[in-house]
Amino acid sequence: MSNSIMLILLSLILWPLVNNYANAAELGDGHNMPTSNLGDRMADLKFQTVPTDLSSNHNSEFDFSLVDNKTGNNIVHVTYLLEIMKDDKRLFTESVHSHDGNVKILFVPSKFQPYTVNANFDVLSASYVSDFGGRIKVNGMIFTVPGNYKMILEVTGIDHDNVFLPSPVKFEYDLKFN
Repeated sequence: MSNSIMLILLSLILWPLVNNYANAAELGDGHNMPTSNLGDRMADLKFQTVPTDLSSNHNSEFDFSLVDNKTGNNIVHVTYLLEIMKDDKRLFTESVHSHDGNVKILFVPSKFQPYTVNANFDVLSASYVSDFGGRIKVNGMIFTVPGNYKMILEVTGIDHDNVFLPSPVKFEYDLKFN
């Protein structure tokens, strides 16, 4: 098969994937957790902690999902870049992915430095994923000191494991650990 025919076939196959994300224009300013425009969809980030009152040197679970405002359903195959900061120092940065739209991360205090992630690594999304809807477990010295922390979540991909947004959608949360 000639190179020009292969190029045409490849273009026809990839065009719908590329075109789907080319229209994701203004995606929010990242400070007040605005509703984000993802093509023709508007999305909110649903975020909660378990427990709701966070304590340093205790297990803390973060549960989050990107929800389509029109349908109320989770957007599936979402890839996030998750960053935890304290006093302008980065304590944690990893890419995580959810096939069903729900991400649960359990932070367990330990002496591991910087930290270890117990989860499967998905090569297509280049991210950690949980086993069958369970938790991604992180052991380390992340929330070991009382004080204010900042969690930054950037949505880097949706709908497919290996297709990424041209501009990430950014959400920031301030977390207080007693």
